[in-house]
Amino acid sequence: MQRLTRRPWIAGLALVGLACLAAPAHAQNFPDRPIKLIVPFGAGSAVDTIARAVAAQAAEQLGQPIQIENRTGANGIIAAEAVARSAPDGYTLFMPNDGIMAANPALYARLPYDPVKDFAAITLTSTVPLVLVTHTGFAANTVQEFVSQAKAQPGGLNYTSTGSGSAQHLAMEFLIDGAGLKMTHVPHKAMGAALTDLMAGTIPAMFTGISNVVSLAREGKLKVLAVSTAQRSPVMPNVPTLAESGVAGYNYAAWNGIVAPAGTPAAVVQRLHTEFSKAMAHPNVRTKLGGLGFNLVGAGPQEFGELIRTDVQRLGRLVRTAGIQVN
Repeated sequence: MQRLTRRPWIAGLALVGLACLAAPAHAQNFPDRPIKLIVPFGAGSAVDTIARAVAAQAAEQLGQPIQIENRTGANGIIAAEAVARSAPDGYTLFMPNDGIMAANPALYARLPYDPVKDFAAITLTSTVPLVLVTHTGFAANTVQEFVSQAKAQPGGLNYTSTGSGSAQHLAMEFLIDGAGLKMTHVPHKAMGAALTDLMAGTIPAMFTGISNVVSLAREGKLKVLAVSTAQRSPVMPNVPTLAESGVAGYNYAAWNGIVAPAGTPAAVVQRLHTEFSKAMAHPNVRTKLGGLGFNLVGAGPQEFGELIRTDVQRLGRLVRTAGIQVN
């Protein structure tokens, strides 16, 4: 009788042992089919540009294609929900930015995803410095002159962005908060339209990614007053930082990274991080993206996960303090 009663227990141990062996085996065979990387912005956007450059190199290393799928709409919510509900096997990945992961929780009363609980952080791909730009006829040529102009028109100086809670919007709200300004947000739906109105003088100012304005600045079609990060950008080394320009402590960069659905095996997450970080270190990728003003990072799952948690609090406070509402 004793031998009979022990058999189920022994069988149970055998199943547990097989399950433990299955995870490493899965990681060793991963990937054995194409991987899908969902980008919540349109083709040609900054995040899409980064995704395609990094994915192409990582695919070559992994020996499997990484297919980019642009799934836009609703401030990234549609794409985020789709990935959060995907199988946690490493074959469906997501490249969000800080707005989707850290600002949306404060912008929306209800979200169909939790940026911390529903995703496994893989790697922080890059940070994206923004620059404060004005049209060429605007009276200010420095940040201090810009601040003076804004204070002379409390609430009357307009600025634009690509939408409430976007990186461009948040960057200006950090300046408004740091310099004690009152300004009016007039959002556009697309970067091209925003830049067209800015250069025409319809809108005085905005923040935007360096990659969007490098050529325009060189052609004298707009003025660049300052960069948003703590250090100057090597792409525009003569442009001072906002902190250097008198806005004490100002330091903001948009970021993007790669995540998988929560529950993705740790060994798979680590394999993906290894290959994506190796891809970001490749000279061809660094030359292409560095020349556009992107700072390639490659931080690992723990560090990237901590950044997400920290920025949920930091950007959430800004959204609430500024009273930012979704259009």
